[in-house]
Formats: sequence, C-alpha cells, structure tokens
Amino acid sequence: MIKIGVIGVGGMGSAHCQALKDVKGSEFTGVWDISGEAAARAAEKFSVRAFPTSSGLLEQVDAVVVATPGFVHTQPVVEAARAGVHVFVEKPMAAALEECDRMIAACRDGGVILQVGMVLRFYPVHQLGMKLVRDGTIGDLVYIETDYSGRYNAPRKRPENWYGKMGGLLENGIHKADLLNWFGGRPRTVCAEVGSFSGHDDWEDYAASLVRYLTGTVGILRWGGFLGARGSTDTYLDGTLGSLRLSMQSQTAYRKLVGESDWTELVPENQKANGVVAELQHFVDCIRDGRTPLIDGHGGRAAVELVMACYESGRKGVKVSLPN
Repeated sequence: MIKIGVIGVGGMGSAHCQALKDVKGSEFTGVWDISGEAAARAAEKFSVRAFPTSSGLLEQVDAVVVATPGFVHTQPVVEAARAGVHVFVEKPMAAALEECDRMIAACRDGGVILQVGMVLRFYPVHQLGMKLVRDGTIGDLVYIETDYSGRYNAPRKRPENWYGKMGGLLENGIHKADLLNWFGGRPRTVCAEVGSFSGHDDWEDYAASLVRYLTGTVGILRWGGFLGARGSTDTYLDGTLGSLRLSMQSQTAYRKLVGESDWTELVPENQKANGVVAELQHFVDCIRDGRTPLIDGHGGRAAVELVMACYESGRKGVKVSLPN
C-alpha cells in the first residue's frame, strides 16, 4: 500500500481527501495545512492524522498531494522531492516558469514521480476522444475548438480570496489550455485577447486564444464568465475524415464522418467515472509501476507556458512565438 498525505485541505485539497478513499493500492495517512484548525477538521472528517508540520507528514508517507494555492506550490513540492516522496501537485503548476523548472529539477534529482493535476485528461469523454483520434477515426487532426465558459451572471466581481491573486485564465482556464496541448501537441504561436469586461486591470474575466501547433493543427480556446447566455464546456475536433464533439456536461462523444448528415452518439464505457479519483489512481499506479504519468511536470509546465504566452499576446497586441 502506498501511503499518501495531503498538504493543503481547502478547495481541491478537500476533494482529494474525499477521493482518496476510492483509490486502490493507497492508504490515506494524514494531512497538513497552514491552518491547524482546517487540518484538524479534515483529519476528523476523513479519519486520518493531522500533522503539526509538513516535514512530519513527509516522514510518514510515500507520496503527497500538494493542493496549496498555486503561487505557493514550489516549496512543498521541493521539500517532498528532497524527502524522497512522490508528488501530485494541483494545477496550475506555478505562477512562473522558473518555479515549474525548480519543481521538475527537484523531483528529477530526488528520483520521485511528479504528476500535475490536469483532471480534464481523465474525464471519460476526453479519454474516449483521444482514443478515437489516435485510432485515426477522424483522420489527421486539423482543428480544435474548446470552451470553458460560464453563463453570464452580472455583476462579476474580482475574487477577494487567494484565487484572485493569479488571474482567472491561469487558475481556471489552464484546464483547457492543457487539453488543447494534449490533442494539439507542441504549440508554435499564440495570438490572444485577454481582458476584463468588469473593469479590473489586474484580474481578467475573459480570454480568446488562437494557437497554431507544430503539426499545423489550429486550436481555439474561449474562456470566461462574460461570454453570453449559453455557457459551454464542449470540445470540437475536426479531422480530414470527420469530426468529434466531446460534451463534458453529459460525458458523451458525438461523431460525424465526411458524407454523413447526422451525429452518432458514442458513450464511454466508464461514463460515470470520477475524474479526481481517476487521476489519483493513475498517480498511484505510476508509482507502483515506475511509469511516467500522463501529465508530468513537463506537461504541466507547457500548460503554464501557453497561458503566459496568451497573457503576453493580449498585453502587447502581437502574435507570440513559443520556444521549440
């Protein structure tokens, strides 16, 4: 059994605590949080131990979930790696590429696995979509369009908690930035509009990005809460032989091949699977088998890099080239 602890028990940290009971081959051992009261409440709720220090927790576990705010991921990840503890770190990996590099280097030097919490890769409909693309069902992929937008609900205010310190695209929209990269590969250029309909210069509430990948595939990402009444989290994949629509809401895929007039519904076998449980199960399996995770530190960094390029493009009003 792989003993796992959780550092940071608010928000997604609590979700990971809840999910760990369903992760096979693991033993949820304990928690630590900068708030001792929060740690104590989580420990009581999930019948684990609340540790007074993070180092004390690291001494008792094989792996740790780091679910602190995104701009303070680096220190707990580096400390865990130096202690020989495998790391699952929530998204976004960091607020700067230099911090991503520090985490990657620490885990490499410590000989531990590093997985980043890009949960959309583990949604059944997205995994089915990737299988269909790799099987050649729609031919060569030429275009990706994905939304992560809520229904407009005025007035929109800048968050007053830590979430508002990073920017919405980095904190939330990065999920779909990573999904674009997963299907598209390595991005070559980015052209984006990023801003705030609600008048906050330091916290965006919308983004529209156009990404061209080295493969020639074009990707479009729409993110934000001011994009109209429909709200959408769908992803469209267009290829030379047909198209796919992946519905996050229903966890159902739809296929239309060239020459067909109707969409065919495709239901994943594991349609009801919990994405958080699935990503943690993958983490545990990779530790057990010595495999590289589906989304490792390099993939997590690439998503941050794409968002940073969107910010730069929006700020300067230019197309940004990413390093090859």
